[in-house]
Amino acid sequence: MFLTVNDHLQHVMIAGPEDGPVLVLLHSLGTSGLLWQAQVAHFARSHRVICPDFRGHGLSAESRVPLTCADLAGDVLAILDRFGVNSFALAGCSLGGVVAQIVAARAGQRVTGLVIFDSYIASLNPPMWRDRAAKVRADGLASIAEGVLKLWISPAEAETPEGAGLRQILARASSEGYAAACDALAEVDNRAIAGSILCPTIVASGSEDRAVPLAASQALAEAISGASVEVIAGAGHIPLLHHAETCCSLIGRIT
Repeated sequence: MFLTVNDHLQHVMIAGPEDGPVLVLLHSLGTSGLLWQAQVAHFARSHRVICPDFRGHGLSAESRVPLTCADLAGDVLAILDRFGVNSFALAGCSLGGVVAQIVAARAGQRVTGLVIFDSYIASLNPPMWRDRAAKVRADGLASIAEGVLKLWISPAEAETPEGAGLRQILARASSEGYAAACDALAEVDNRAIAGSILCPTIVASGSEDRAVPLAASQALAEAISGASVEVIAGAGHIPLLHHAETCCSLIGRIT
């Protein structure tokens, strides 16, 4: 489905029964709602699953203004308001996990549960994100794609059909959309709002994640009242494809 939200064209994938409880899934940097295919297939049997493509990702238009993670959260909430969603469970991976924190803090008791995969509460390395944005704008996303994939999944996982699919998703990402999101991640700091997250929360971390260390996941969980940390054994930065069953099980605990 396409719709105009906050003066930007947004693409949103929707699956499952119209009267089912709502589950919102927010993707990582350089991907799209397609990242959640295994989770959509699992939960759409019982839930109304909503997967927005962030600005400049998937089929959504690039941002016409300097992008912030707060903007992306505002888009998500505007989409849910457009659909008349009053309560929902929420999960986000990496960039999507950062945005999910803002959504949960703003939405309050509308959010029934939250799972954050491989994410953090504040930018871990702002200069790196600014340098990456400049590199992508100068030389294109293809210039860093191999390095990004090595952070996301293991060499063995890269040789699987799921790994090839992830490579295809990244190859089709917009260079400017990716760079704009890097700018947003350079500035993000959710420490002041984490205490406003009221729902049951799980912070999940891949044991082999080289992009977000376990200490960052633990710091995030400590800032959210009652949040727990779950380590996904053998997973890298994006566990949703190769550890789909574990990810579905974690989401199932908050839906």
